[in-house]
Amino acid sequence: MMGNLANDLKMVKNELRLLQGDIKNFKEERQSLLLQIQEKNKNVDNLKSINDSLVKTNSYYDKNKSGKVLLRKGDIVAVRRKPNTTSESTKTQPRYRGPMVVAEVRPSDTYRISQLEPRKGRPYAAIVHVSQLKAWRSWNEDDDDSSTNSHNEPETQRSVVFLSV
Repeated sequence: MMGNLANDLKMVKNELRLLQGDIKNFKEERQSLLLQIQEKNKNVDNLKSINDSLVKTNSYYDKNKSGKVLLRKGDIVAVRRKPNTTSESTKTQPRYRGPMVVAEVRPSDTYRISQLEPRKGRPYAAIVHVSQLKAWRSWNEDDDDSSTNSHNEPETQRSVVFLSV
C-alpha cells in the first residue's frame, strides 16, 4: 500500500509541476499577447498622428494654393518674370514685373494683363496663368487701418534701412 501511495504522491507532485509550468507558460503567453496588442496600438496611434499631420499640411498647402486667387478686371497685379541669363547672379534680379492691370478674365485661371503705365518702347501685354501673378502692394499701402488704432497704441511704421558696403 505504501508503494502505491508513494507512487500516487509522486504522480500528484509531477502533475502539480506540470500545472505550475502551464500556469507560467500561460502568464508568459498572456504577457506576450499584451505586448503585441500594445505594439499594434502604438502603430495605430502612429498612423493616426501621421494622418493628422498630413491633414494639417494639406490644409496649409490648400490655404496658400493659387487656385483660390480670384482676380477681376481692373485689379493691379505683378507678374513673375524669368531671370536674365547673364554672368551675374540671378539672386539680385527682380522676380516680379509690375504694376500690371488685369485687362480680361479668361477661362482656366488665365488672365490677359497689360502695363498700367506704358513706358518707352512697346507696351507689355501677355496672357498668364494665375500661378504667375500676385496682388500688387505699393509701399504707401498700409495693411491695417490707422483709424482702428487706439490712442494708447503706438502706430507701426515701415522703414527701409539702406546699408552702405
